[in-house]
Amino acid sequence: MAGPTLAQQIPGLSISNYGGLYRATENPAVLAGSRYKWQINLITVGSTVNNRYFYYFGENAFLYPQLVPHSTKELYGRSRTMGSVSQGDPLYVASEIRLPSVMFSVGKNHGFGVQLRSRGFVYGHNLPQDIRRMYFKRLDTPDTPVGAGEWGHFDLGQQSFSEASFSYGLQLVNWRSHKLKVGATAKYIFGARASYLRGSADRYEISPMPGGEADEKELVLNNFTYESGYTHPNAPWKLGELTNTTRYGSGWGYDLGATYELGSYWHHLETDDDARPGYLLRFSASLTDLGAIRYRSPDSRVVSGSQSRAVIGQKELETIADRGAEGFAEVLPVQSETTLLREARLPAALHWDVDVQLVKSFFLNVAKTERYGAAPASPLDMTQPDALIITPRFENEDSDFSLPLTFIEGNRKMMVGALARFGPIHVGFSNIGGFLNRKDPAALRATYLYAGFSVWQFKPRK
Repeated sequence: MAGPTLAQQIPGLSISNYGGLYRATENPAVLAGSRYKWQINLITVGSTVNNRYFYYFGENAFLYPQLVPHSTKELYGRSRTMGSVSQGDPLYVASEIRLPSVMFSVGKNHGFGVQLRSRGFVYGHNLPQDIRRMYFKRLDTPDTPVGAGEWGHFDLGQQSFSEASFSYGLQLVNWRSHKLKVGATAKYIFGARASYLRGSADRYEISPMPGGEADEKELVLNNFTYESGYTHPNAPWKLGELTNTTRYGSGWGYDLGATYELGSYWHHLETDDDARPGYLLRFSASLTDLGAIRYRSPDSRVVSGSQSRAVIGQKELETIADRGAEGFAEVLPVQSETTLLREARLPAALHWDVDVQLVKSFFLNVAKTERYGAAPASPLDMTQPDALIITPRFENEDSDFSLPLTFIEGNRKMMVGALARFGPIHVGFSNIGGFLNRKDPAALRATYLYAGFSVWQFKPRK
């Protein structure tokens, strides 16, 4: 059973010395001894999208994973413009809104941050290529070929939640050639909802529908057992009820971090009134998302059942896609039912990176993210995929340019991304390949596309 995965959301800015709030999300220690007197993130949004997104702009939903628990309107069509950043397993679609947030420094050694953001994602495990292609191409078009194969255990789910966090960073050592910083974040999780489907089928068949139109097909599952659950029925989003624990899940999370800077090769920066970082090496490590979400809604539901032969047509496929776990219970017979009162572990992860300044303002960064703790024990538990990111970058006070090269566990190919920051505006994506070749969207990896706007004031140079 694989839980949902949350990859690094803003590659590039999360390692920049001018990343500020965006870097503090991954390592709160960077708030200490910051170049910023203060920084305000006005808005940043991001989501995974595939090439189809730009061809069907009027039918998409950039924040689709966060719409799932609050809408049923054309979610099937909208989801087909998203796509996964991973190739094969697992299926992973994510979106995020970083709402107005602020960081500020007190003296040389203290830094504080207050952030508000909302995250959503859709995940899946062991979904055969024929099934993914069928979903994208529909069961009533000639684009979906007939096919069959062995299957086995699989899962599909969605989670979304908001968090309000408070961070503190302290610079313990501030010498010319040695700087040591530590930090911590406490965050309150609220407005959380989740739904999932897990099952097992001996075999699947995509075949012409008896008595149907020429291009109409059906999906047949043999020896199909299933379990479907949701923490609260689908309902419109209401600001005043986000902290209502009878409708939403809530919990606490924690981050810990440290950074160490070694060397001071660019001594002349001080005499030249240049405030750019002068270290040769920077080592950073952090633990993020320690904690859990509690779901205690009396309106939650878990249903299960089995069928020796289950048949799903295009109409049933759209019902499940639009209404999620609730729609699944409408399509297939329910043989047992209970409430869903569980905890969902946050995606605890260990991050480390080594940053080398090759020449003034040009850096090479090697970063690793890996799951921290035991494997998921519940379909609601969250986890991070193991990833290695190598990033050459140029940075100064007014701009950043970087090319993150990402290796995600399970992907056969490296993903090449890009980030550009010009003054208050930043924009980037994780995978150039996500913009190319739309012949078979089921086989494509998507790109995580993000953009944002922030304002700031630097400390005096001396």
